[in-house]
Amino acid sequence: MEQKPFLIQAFLESPVIISPEAYLTLDSLLSASCQLNGDDDSSLPLKKTHDVYHASAGILVGNPVLSEITFISRMTTKDYGDKRIIPNKKKGLVVSLVAFPYKARLDAYPAHHVQSVVWFGVGDPIKTLEIISRLTGIGKRHNSGFGQVREFSLTEINHDYSFKLPNNTVARPIPLPLCLEMGIDTATSLVDMVTYRPNYYDFDNAKMCAIPTIRQIPEALVSQITDSHKEAS
Repeated sequence: MEQKPFLIQAFLESPVIISPEAYLTLDSLLSASCQLNGDDDSSLPLKKTHDVYHASAGILVGNPVLSEITFISRMTTKDYGDKRIIPNKKKGLVVSLVAFPYKARLDAYPAHHVQSVVWFGVGDPIKTLEIISRLTGIGKRHNSGFGQVREFSLTEINHDYSFKLPNNTVARPIPLPLCLEMGIDTATSLVDMVTYRPNYYDFDNAKMCAIPTIRQIPEALVSQITDSHKEAS
């Protein structure tokens, strides 16, 4: 398989919810698409360096308006596994088991009102587009109508921005040893213990990583990156 750098763009029909601790990486979306369709997600059509996919985090195009979306959710038996919850006690986060399942909680999420989201990747562009296009929504609460995707588009580009963005900041969570090996400057990055490969909900996959601080890219820069490849072709 010839591996090429590319840009995937999702055009949205509704605001997308991306929580501060989530990065919505391209490989996580491909993995989710495979799992939802009963396919093997152990080998995605993306280049790997060690065990890190060349797949950027989701980047909002333009200047999104941020709002807070709240949902009322019923408590479930899963919530009682939270050690902060002390059923039928007078101290702590009290949850009455007698009232179960009629107790509810209020969840708040940051919603980004933006027309599109982009990802940079390296690998098989056509196969990547095929897999991600099976998703009808992205981000949290997409089953409630947020992050609905009108269409995905694909553009091959000249440079690999899947690890490092044009402004030299990290494009995705990258383990610190790999940053050092690849000469990636982490001075402007946050550093934290985070998961960096599928399955992202499995904290056994966590390492100290440089993580993105930028989630926005100017629309003009997206056009410049895609136009430069067209001119070279």
